[in-house]
Amino acid sequence: MFGLFRTKNPYEQPANLLYASAFNHARSTRFYVEYDVPDTLDGRFDLLLVHLFLIINRMQGEGRKGAQLAQALFDTTFADMDQGLRENGIGDMGLPKHMRRMMLAFNGRMHSYAEGLDKGNLEQVLARNLYGTLEEPDPDMLSRMAGYIQENVDWLEKQTSEDIFEGRVKFTMAEEARKYGT
Repeated sequence: MFGLFRTKNPYEQPANLLYASAFNHARSTRFYVEYDVPDTLDGRFDLLLVHLFLIINRMQGEGRKGAQLAQALFDTTFADMDQGLRENGIGDMGLPKHMRRMMLAFNGRMHSYAEGLDKGNLEQVLARNLYGTLEEPDPDMLSRMAGYIQENVDWLEKQTSEDIFEGRVKFTMAEEARKYGT
């Protein structure tokens, strides 16, 4: 009954679509085969965060609307994480601890990737995060993944704000971006 009085978030549907795009692209086997991303729970979570970062980074210059869409994307992400943890048997008592740890990871990754882009040390950031469970990440893979991220930053800048706010986003593999002239 009280749900009747709740105001519908106008960014909820676009956020769901953006999350689905990030989630589906992060599941591409190419990342685990060609980029040596660890095919583990942590590796898959971190790769999803890379793609969420790319979207949120794209929305940075979109003012208040961009911030609201980024918040809706965060909310959508953690509603899905909550459901996933519950489906995997995490009970009400353990759920807050897991969610807090994942939210801290999300926040830390968003800041680290932004700083890595700004300071030009994205490979070091990737070694600590996406490849953090590996003893010695391959420098070539770090370089390739840093290139993938940078090319997708550029690729997403070319996508219209209207598309982003309607929940349409496209990612590309680095080789594809070069092929299409980015």
